[in-house]
Amino acid sequence: MATRSPQPNPVTLTSATRVGRQVVKYGTVALAVMIVGRMLLGAFVSFWRAVNPPPPPPPTVGFGLLPKLEFPEQGESDRPTSYRLETGLGNRLPELDTDRAKVFLMPRTAPSLLADQEAKQIAAAYGFIFQPDLLGSNNYRWTKTGSLSASLEMNTLTKNFTYETNYLSKPELIATNNTLPEEFEAVRRVKSFLDRADLLPNDVATSAGEVVFLKSLGGDLEEAFSLSDADFLQINLDRGKVDGQYNSYSPEPEKGAINAILAGALSGIESIVHFEFHYRPIDYLSAETYPLRTTRSAWQVLQSGEGYVADEGDGEEAVVRAVELGYYEDWFNEQEYFQPVYVFTGDGGFVGYVQAIDPAYVNQE
Repeated sequence: MATRSPQPNPVTLTSATRVGRQVVKYGTVALAVMIVGRMLLGAFVSFWRAVNPPPPPPPTVGFGLLPKLEFPEQGESDRPTSYRLETGLGNRLPELDTDRAKVFLMPRTAPSLLADQEAKQIAAAYGFIFQPDLLGSNNYRWTKTGSLSASLEMNTLTKNFTYETNYLSKPELIATNNTLPEEFEAVRRVKSFLDRADLLPNDVATSAGEVVFLKSLGGDLEEAFSLSDADFLQINLDRGKVDGQYNSYSPEPEKGAINAILAGALSGIESIVHFEFHYRPIDYLSAETYPLRTTRSAWQVLQSGEGYVADEGDGEEAVVRAVELGYYEDWFNEQEYFQPVYVFTGDGGFVGYVQAIDPAYVNQE
């Protein structure tokens, strides 16, 4: 009799379930390994890039050679006789976290047939309605009399101006019952003063402003200790910080590019007894990056007398405590570009500036 070959065991529900469980088990393990492996690989790649970052693209230097900054002229008597570094870093200069900075285009003021009319409209907004005196080809002076005698001098091209009154000769303005506004209100009044002539720039409108307490002593103004001790307030307005971190600086560091003095005996914007408007627009969309000189190089320039000492402090020796990067705003000359400077500050109010762009990219002529 022929023998029958053995038949394979039929697949039972129990065996199928067992195989399915094994597939799920090992599949889950494999999936977890893949996920963890991908996370570890990603973390390793991120760590490697952090430790070995790719070099940044070179600075664009799209404006070509930049002009040297035109600081106000100074003599030897305007500078300290020596400099000493006391930074608290082992008397070392701080290292910046960048080797480059942006340079912005500052459009030049174009002559306009309407410049004269526009200047007179601004003057009229501040109550100067009579014909001005001609001080130069582009400079007018208006005057008016009243409870306070006032004058307004303006460059008709740039619209920069100075509004001045004889407030220091009015004892009633420094009486003890004067009520000076709180800081927020003082800044608001200054912005309203600008708004009256439609002169409030967008990059100043959001500025918190700085308020300085002033006291009248013998016809001069000196800084007071507190609001209760002050006769007047000085409000300084500057542009918002460049890229959210760099301040603007002027030839007179104790003043903002837009600054005013308020008297407590008067109300509203009539309380503004002195006003200076030094402002030039910046094209923030037209920017190029340029290499920076080192802080050490800038320190050597300052020591050699080639920088600009905006405030020499109160001693023959300047003790420098800090160095930072900022931007310089010229009040007296039209700048082609808004450029960075190293700002050295120290004891007694010392402030010094050095052009921060690498000299290889600055026209030395």
